[in-house]
Amino acid sequence: MDHWKHNFMGPSHGSALSWHIRMKIALDTARGLEYLHEHCNPPVIHRDLKSSNILLDSDFNAKISDFGLAVNHWESPPKEILKPFWGHWGLCSSPSTWKLTEKSDVYAFGVVLLELLLGRRPVEKTAQSQCQSIVTWVPNILPQLTDRSKLPNIIDPMIKNTMDLKHLYQQVAAVAVLCVQPEPSYRPLITDVLHSLIPLVPMELGGTLRISPESPCATRKQSPC
Repeated sequence: MDHWKHNFMGPSHGSALSWHIRMKIALDTARGLEYLHEHCNPPVIHRDLKSSNILLDSDFNAKISDFGLAVNHWESPPKEILKPFWGHWGLCSSPSTWKLTEKSDVYAFGVVLLELLLGRRPVEKTAQSQCQSIVTWVPNILPQLTDRSKLPNIIDPMIKNTMDLKHLYQQVAAVAVLCVQPEPSYRPLITDVLHSLIPLVPMELGGTLRISPESPCATRKQSPC
């Protein structure tokens, strides 16, 4: 996904992926995480979810990859595993409050949602040549993330003119903000996230949203429309 999100840039420095395709990717990823958390015995915690570990096929079906840091829910990870996990600054919760639970993956999923919504990388350099995490940026833009009239001002330029989907942007922003809460107990379960996303994805792409027949995404599933 990182290849499509950040390498195929348009004239406004946004991503080539359309909103409907982005939502399909988010839904597929949430389904993958739900399988790991709810249907594996014992449950599996991925611990390294990020856009570069979400693979897309020619139909933009998303698959979670790279289980090198994954552990089961009851396993105590060795110290050499903890260090790389904490090293992905901007992708995971703070080491000072970190506990090995499924909520760690939910946090990382929230970062991916913010990438899809805002068209920003998880970590970017500021004008002062310092690094800023997309999550540390959220408190500064929270009024815009939660205001339907202001949200189009901060979303990815490649999709912000699709004003008829404004209410969908707001719902996704709300889910993303919940997922990246500093306190793990405030984050939703991935099952709840999945149920929130299904109504936002067109039926043709695996969700339950009915869209206009004139929409290109209603007929061209293989296009990043």
